[in-house]
Amino acid sequence: MSPRKKTSTPFEIILLGFIAEKPLHGYDLFKVLSQPVGISNVWHINQSNLYAMLDSLEAQGYLISHMIQIGSSPMRKEYHITAAGSMVYEKWLREPVLHGRDMRQIFLAKLFFAMRESPDTVVKLITTQRSIAEAWKQDVLLSLQNLTVEDEYDRLVLNSRLKQISAWLEWLEECAHDQIVHRREAAPV
Repeated sequence: MSPRKKTSTPFEIILLGFIAEKPLHGYDLFKVLSQPVGISNVWHINQSNLYAMLDSLEAQGYLISHMIQIGSSPMRKEYHITAAGSMVYEKWLREPVLHGRDMRQIFLAKLFFAMRESPDTVVKLITTQRSIAEAWKQDVLLSLQNLTVEDEYDRLVLNSRLKQISAWLEWLEECAHDQIVHRREAAPV
């Protein structure tokens, strides 16, 4: 039996996103993640889990580390992203989430990094996600049509999903509009 290759979690890939921007020490990364703004609005991590994830990413070949010393401080492990890590991160960033439950954390994390990259990346991500969400909505509407009078609980559940998806679609539309307006304002005249 062949051993299964461990796949990275979305939260590990979030770490790759920060290290892709610049090499970081674990503690410096923890400070960034602990700020009361930015990614901490959707994701929190404790320090021991952070180091476990960094070790996992290094074992998977997505990070490499070097021991460095700055001034008279103790030696620290500085993490650098590898080519394989960059590929995994780039692929993750550009793919929409496939389940509505992932909108609250994973899509918002992708949006965080897309905004740090470029307005074009943001618009492409939003556009792709809107297409996926429209498909979710159509699936729910079709399921609602196939219910019988006895399926009252299922109707309530599907109506709840429909409201959530509709809210996401409205929000994505606002995000796309804001990005397009932002690009126009930033364009040279």
